[in-house]
Order: sequence, then C-alpha cells, then structure tokens
Amino acid sequence: MEIKRLGPIGAEIKDLDLTNLNEQESNQIKNSFLEYSVLVFRNQMLNPEQLKSISTLWGEPLVHPVFKGIDGHPEIIEIKNFGEKYHTNAHWHSDVTFEDSPPDATLLYSIVVPDEGGDTLFSSQHLAYNDLDSKLKSDLADKVAVHSNIGVLMLSGQDPKNAKTVEHPIFRSHPETGKKAIYVTEAFVKEIKGLESEDSQKILQTLYEHATQEKYIYRHKWSKGDLVIWDNRSVQHFAEHGYGDKERTMHRLTTSGSKPF
Repeated sequence: MEIKRLGPIGAEIKDLDLTNLNEQESNQIKNSFLEYSVLVFRNQMLNPEQLKSISTLWGEPLVHPVFKGIDGHPEIIEIKNFGEKYHTNAHWHSDVTFEDSPPDATLLYSIVVPDEGGDTLFSSQHLAYNDLDSKLKSDLADKVAVHSNIGVLMLSGQDPKNAKTVEHPIFRSHPETGKKAIYVTEAFVKEIKGLESEDSQKILQTLYEHATQEKYIYRHKWSKGDLVIWDNRSVQHFAEHGYGDKERTMHRLTTSGSKPF
C-alpha cells in the first residue's frame, strides 16, 4: 500500500485491492482517513454489494432520509447528470446535517465521467477552524446553528410543510481525534440560535467565506472507477458542473454517525 498526499487535505492510496482487505490494511485505511480526511482510490471495479462492504469500515450503510436508492440497494443513491439547468450540488455542504446524527463518512464512486468538468472540491474544516479569528471562536464557542431539510424536500418534490429542524454546534469536536471543525453550511443552515436575523446571517456569511478558501481545498478531477471517501464530520464539499449535457453517473452512500458535540 502506497499513500500519497494530495493537497491541504486528501491522500491517494495505491496498490490495494479494496474487495479483499486484511485487518492490517483496514486499520491503515481508517488511520489514514483520520489523518487526511479525504481518501482517493483509483481504477476500482466495484459492484454495489462491494461498495456497501467497503463502507462498513466506518459504520452501517444508511438509507437516505429523502432520496430513493437504486433497486436492490436502497442505501446507494445514483447521481446522474440531467444538464446544468438541473445541477443541484453546486454549493458547499456537509451531507445530511439536518439529521440528529449525520453520517460519519460519504463514499462516492464514479461510473461514467465526462471528458471535462465535473470536479468535486473538498475543504478542510479543521484547518479553517484553526485559522479562524480568536474572538469569533470565543463568541461562538457555545452557540448552535439551526439546520433544516426544507431545501432537500423542495428539490425532491415533497411538501415543504413537512420540513424539520435540528440544532448542532457551530464548532464540532471530532469524536475520534478531538479536533474542532467549523460545522455550518449554506445548504442546510438557517440561522444561529439566539441572534438577531441580520447578525446571524452576517456571521454565517463570514464563516462560509472563511471555510472555503483555496488554501483549505483539494480539487478532485474524476476518472472512471475512482472511489473517493471523505470524513463528513470535518469536510465540506462542492460539486462543480461545466460538462453541459454529457453523462456523469456516480454511486453515493453514507455511513451511520453520531450526534455532533
């Protein structure tokens, strides 16, 4: 197994058969995950059952609370291009933060990729937290943000009246490393609890802009058969378009998590 650092976060792991891991290899992968936050495995040939099996290194595969999975494998969502007009992931976010216990890890596997465009960007929220102004850290240390699934419901054609909200700390502590990370995203956060609306939005915008600076980002250019796994507790991601109506098909699943603290 060869491990190659890719950027501010992220590492590529080479010379490994993900369908036949021994205990030592599994432990190395999990340790690398905690160190680099994003792992890249290229040239993989994985069927849905194998993809689910790999995901169990981080927990139980989850059924998405809104979007339907593929036939026979409800935990796996197929993400398929329908043209730039219908592109829905062009925003920075962590996955499913509108749940009480958001997933620990996300796995994304490429089946068909366009010859250009379609990059995914990953930003380290550990690094972003470390660089954050000390006064802002202190002021927000005990604050929580209100997360909502209303946007996802509307996107999937469901009744927004069924929207729910949850509260999570603005700064999340990683349960395995103890490191802190910024844990607010434009996709799902509505407000900071206890602040006036104008103050809340101003602070959130400051955090969003700070958290997605180039110096925290690894950009992944996809090839067919890439498997990318990231730590949803400490990473935000952004899916670029830029490939018109060309086909881009991915399989995605997430693993069980815990209540942020």
